[in-house]
Amino acid sequence: MRIADDFAHLTASLMTNPNRLSCSAVWTCSSPSAPEESQLQEKWRIASRSLVEAESVFVNCLSDINTSVLQHLLYHNTVDQKWQVQMKQLLQLNERFQALWDQTGKRCKALQQGLNAGGPLGPRDLYLVSSITGVQEGYVQYFSSFTSLSVVGGFDYLAKKTSSYWKKNKDHLSKFLTTSQKAENSVSVSLFRILHERIREQVNQYTLILKHLCQPGDQVQLNQKSTGADELSEALRVYVDLQSHISQVLDEASHTKVLWKSLGQKLTDVLRSPERRLREDSRSAPVSLSPGKFGHERILLFDDVLVVLQGSDIHCYDLTTLWVEETDDASSERRNLKLITPEEIFMLYSQEAQHEVVWHWKINQSLRQCLCGKRDYPLWGKGSHSETPSSPPACRFAAYTYKNEGRLKNAIYEGYWNQGKPHGKGTLKWEDERNYTGDFKDGQEHGFGVCLIPRLGEEGYDCYKGHWREGKMQRYGICEYSNNMVYRGYFKDNLRHGFGILESSRVDSSSIRYVGHWENDKKHGYGVLESTDSGETYIGMWQEDQRQGPGIVVTQSGLCYEGTFHCDKLTGKGVLLSEDNALYEGEFTEDLQLKGKGKLTFPNGYTIEGVFSSTFGNGLQANGVLKTAGNDVTAENASLLQLGVDSLPVFERWQGIFDPFMEYLRTGATDESEEAFVGFHVESGRSLRKAVNEEVAAQNQSDTSLPYLSCNRKSGELPVKNTDFIRELKSRWDSDQLQQYLEKSFQSPMHPLGKLLKTQVLVFRATYSGMGANKHLLSMAQEEVKSHAEKILELITDYIPVSLRTGSQEDVTREEINCYTLVLPLIMPAFYPELSMLYMLYHEKDDALYWQGVVHLGLLSDTKLLEFLDVQKHLWPLKDLHLTSNQRYSLVKDQCFLSAIECFQKISTTADPREKIDTMFRTFEEIEKTVSRVLNKDYKLPMDDLLPLLVYVVSRARIQHLGAELHLIRDMMDPEGEGGITDFLLTALESCFQHVQKQEIRQGRFTDSL
Repeated sequence: MRIADDFAHLTASLMTNPNRLSCSAVWTCSSPSAPEESQLQEKWRIASRSLVEAESVFVNCLSDINTSVLQHLLYHNTVDQKWQVQMKQLLQLNERFQALWDQTGKRCKALQQGLNAGGPLGPRDLYLVSSITGVQEGYVQYFSSFTSLSVVGGFDYLAKKTSSYWKKNKDHLSKFLTTSQKAENSVSVSLFRILHERIREQVNQYTLILKHLCQPGDQVQLNQKSTGADELSEALRVYVDLQSHISQVLDEASHTKVLWKSLGQKLTDVLRSPERRLREDSRSAPVSLSPGKFGHERILLFDDVLVVLQGSDIHCYDLTTLWVEETDDASSERRNLKLITPEEIFMLYSQEAQHEVVWHWKINQSLRQCLCGKRDYPLWGKGSHSETPSSPPACRFAAYTYKNEGRLKNAIYEGYWNQGKPHGKGTLKWEDERNYTGDFKDGQEHGFGVCLIPRLGEEGYDCYKGHWREGKMQRYGICEYSNNMVYRGYFKDNLRHGFGILESSRVDSSSIRYVGHWENDKKHGYGVLESTDSGETYIGMWQEDQRQGPGIVVTQSGLCYEGTFHCDKLTGKGVLLSEDNALYEGEFTEDLQLKGKGKLTFPNGYTIEGVFSSTFGNGLQANGVLKTAGNDVTAENASLLQLGVDSLPVFERWQGIFDPFMEYLRTGATDESEEAFVGFHVESGRSLRKAVNEEVAAQNQSDTSLPYLSCNRKSGELPVKNTDFIRELKSRWDSDQLQQYLEKSFQSPMHPLGKLLKTQVLVFRATYSGMGANKHLLSMAQEEVKSHAEKILELITDYIPVSLRTGSQEDVTREEINCYTLVLPLIMPAFYPELSMLYMLYHEKDDALYWQGVVHLGLLSDTKLLEFLDVQKHLWPLKDLHLTSNQRYSLVKDQCFLSAIECFQKISTTADPREKIDTMFRTFEEIEKTVSRVLNKDYKLPMDDLLPLLVYVVSRARIQHLGAELHLIRDMMDPEGEGGITDFLLTALESCFQHVQKQEIRQGRFTDSL
């Protein structure tokens, strides 16, 4: 009975004076002589019982409200399109009401069970403390729905729909109202009070209960951490904030409702929504868009939009794309507000300084809440935690539809913004179905992006993916056209410009591929065009998408044309070479017909010099002089004629592939310029995976573990990529470190040097593979390889340490740092397949004669071959072999000088000219070692003894294309080696090669004499 009396006393105190803070008599423990712990438990028990009693009364009240009021409102909530919004809000209010009722009942029941169990109680057993978030959320959601219903005129709607019912059942409402309220209130006001006052009062009771638990002066103080003093204080702060929040949302809803009634029905229908709340009105805090002209327009700030009313015009500005700044007004010495939107910038002027402060604060608060997607708690003020709300971020994510005239009219942008401009990642969609997704900077496409452009009057899209600068396609990118053509290369101002590759799908029956230079979206400069439809490859100069200037045409049938082109036609004098080495030098028609003065050389060396003509049905006709003298020399010269060396100088061919790299170096090798040059994003997923697999496989097969270059992409994307190209180059202080660094750089397609080499190889293969694999282009090819090496060294020379460039180190001389020693050995493997094929084609005749000699010499035993070559017998290494005397002189084969033979065979297993030369030296050393072992003394072979032994080793090594190998070595070797021991050995091997081609050897005549 004591507890019931206490609770009745507390309830009466709360109802008569909700703000009363002193109820110490209620909470004083009944047994002051008991131990402190016992007193504390008794205090928690009394508080819990009082809460249970209060909640039971509250639950019963909610039940009455539900039965007597809410259910009748729902019953009369018939379908009415005019009041659809109000009907929806009523249903939501009922849902939140039922949830609050249900949660309160469950918590109360659980606390009652805890009391009945009789165990010790503490802060965690009082759900006002332990379930603080759930309790708070229930009330916040309910009052959110309640105010939304009020704002849209829901209670007026409900009073109108149910007025006849309440006239008949006045007692259903009157029991919830006081006498004065019954007399004063209409039905709508009564419904408004019934559905929120008792619920709001319950929060006040929670606050009083917690205040008394925390109140000092009791016999039992909550001073220790174990008593839960901190938890109680935190809970009290939350419920005090909840009281403020409820009061603020009710006031805010009231002001908003008043506004809607004042605007008129038309504006209200346009602007009103259940969730929208008025934050500020220019009639309360006067501001204007023009200085000194107040009252001409009305400015309304809502929690999601800023509205400017000018006569009948309505201008709405979404807060997600609104920025506000303070500016100084020099004339009035007052700070005004600058408002920035995606398409407008305007000022807010105020008469009073405090009005500017109010608007600035409220706009910032509304912006921040709108961007966060949740309201402050409480709505304004610092709250119990005294935390100052943060300012809205300048950079934010939002969506916006452009309306003004211009390139963005009706376009929709969704992405990140900064000060009213797209900035960061985003997507821009036009109404004509253009679509850009990628990076933005200061309102323009800038960085990497993908753009889809529909074809006018056609189905399909052009897709560009690459780099942008100030709204235009710039630098490296890929464009996939709707006609199955693909361009990979460089752009400038949305046009193909610089080096690039345009090719059709390989599955097309008539595919084309252009590799070369562009200017203003047209082929211009040096380039190579391969067409399967015409069966031709053009190598030469272009202008305005047409062949213009010197050029070479190579056909599938082996024909080669060289001459001058004008407006896409070969005109004037030129050269024609057929596959059987027939040569024509003279004038051509536009369709490559022989017409005019010229000279025709036949494969047998005969020549006709005169005037040629060609008519349909009559074949080729000539009027001139036939010469048969000197036919061997003439035929040889025709078969070895090299094209393009003079007409297409090597320094004019591929400048466009070096220009981006030079720009990258000029910009200081920044990350942005590196990505634009290297083209990280535009590589396909398949090519990236292939590059990764190749790099990993190479790493696994390597015996030594060299550190990979750093990579500023995600780990695992690619093993090698440099983040600071210049710094890495300058840090290599000796030639070995520099060469290791360059080797790794060239191997990575994502490193700037690797990308440059990859492009060089690409253009080389485009020119000299397929139809371009023609022996008459060998000189052009080997010139290009050396030129590429020289250009790379020229580009990086300024970033190599001075000590390496000037030869100041003791073990490094100036001659060691050149393209033949530093660059060419590293890049040669990439060019070797196509280059070696051209050498084999060029020396095909000599290699065939040499091979005939090797085959016949291979029929002889070692002793027979040594004897035939006039090798002195005391140099024969027969005593090294454990054979009988008969075997020694008749059956021995491929046993003598075996180490030298195996060494020399390695000459064709490497692409590096230096390694090939090293193989030559080791072969010579192995021959001398074998001879010294036979003679049991050191022995230096004189030339007369060396040549026969070299012929023996060469014939037994059986290298099929030795002539091509030797000429490649001589053409690609360091010029510093000419005239030295290297030149001597190479000349000796060339003599052996010529010796094996002798007619008597090729025809096997030596067998009879032997």
